[in-house]
Amino acid sequence: MKSDVKIEGNRLRITRIFDAPRDVVFGWWADGAKMAQWSGCKDATKCEIEMDFRVGGGFTQKMQIAGAGEFTLTGTYDEIVVPERISYRAKLGPNAMTRVLVEFLDESGRTKMVLTQDGFPDEFHCKMVSQGTGESFDKLEAVLMPASVHQ
Repeated sequence: MKSDVKIEGNRLRITRIFDAPRDVVFGWWADGAKMAQWSGCKDATKCEIEMDFRVGGGFTQKMQIAGAGEFTLTGTYDEIVVPERISYRAKLGPNAMTRVLVEFLDESGRTKMVLTQDGFPDEFHCKMVSQGTGESFDKLEAVLMPASVHQ
C-alpha cells in the first residue's frame, strides 16, 4: 500500500497501513539499528542513527544523500507510549523546528500508522519532507514483509 499524504499549509499528515502487528512496527521506530535500515529517502546511500529512546532523550540521524551530500536531523522525544505513539520535536536545520506525532493503531493484526508533522517554515519544506518520509515508509514496508515474499 502506498502512503496517503495530505499537506495543509505547514502541516503534513501521512497515513500508511502495514501488514504487521503494531508492536512490531513500533519496534522498528524504537531501535536505532533497525531504524537505520529503513529511514531516509530512496537516494540515501547511508544512514546512521544514534538514539536515547526515552522521554527527554534525543536522536541524531545522519544521511548521505546521492548528489546532495550529508543531511543531519536531530530531535528530542516528548512522549512515548509503547506501542501506541511517539511524539518528538525534530530540528530540520538552523531555523526549522517541527513537531511530530506518530500514532500506531491496531487494525486486526495490521498497523495503521499516522504521522503528523507541523511547524514547517513553508509549504516547499513540507513537500520535500513528505516525499522523503513516503520513500522511508516504502523501505519500512519492505523490511516488514514476511521472509517468504523475499524468496
